[in-house]
Amino acid sequence: MELRNVTRYYPEEMPYGENIQYFRSEDGQDFYESLDKFTKKYKLCIHPETGVIYSMAEDVSRLYPAGFTIVEVDELPEGFGIEACWYYKDGEVLPVPVDYSQLAETQRQRLLNEAKDITSDWKTELELGTISDDDKARLTQWMAYIKAVKALDLSTVTDEASFYSINWPERPDAAA
Repeated sequence: MELRNVTRYYPEEMPYGENIQYFRSEDGQDFYESLDKFTKKYKLCIHPETGVIYSMAEDVSRLYPAGFTIVEVDELPEGFGIEACWYYKDGEVLPVPVDYSQLAETQRQRLLNEAKDITSDWKTELELGTISDDDKARLTQWMAYIKAVKALDLSTVTDEASFYSINWPERPDAAA
């Protein structure tokens, strides 16, 4: 059973009362009238376009279906969770592929943001002419680190092995 692109609607007759939210699929199937048609063990709310899984229940009536497609499966892979790390495709629940190139760029930005936070006071002190010689030396080390992080060629990062082989520059000791 599958209910595609479920949305809220307001039926002319409200068999379950007026204080109930009613839902239907894009082809007009009422959610509540379809409950007994779901026979497999697990029911999933998936994004209608990407198939990413956002919620799961054994009892389909426990799902909030608006904005999702509802599908069902008998088995879930080991480690399954609803943290948007899994998707449904052709009757299977699969892990969402990792974009290692994007992951590398995200890591680079995180390192640069950390360095910016660490150096911001020193940069202000340098502009004001109040920086100590020790802090100026630390700032110089951190600026070299920032330059090295920015210079990394991440264009070759395409998979897990190349991601974990990135030789990130060593952080200067912020406490020194």
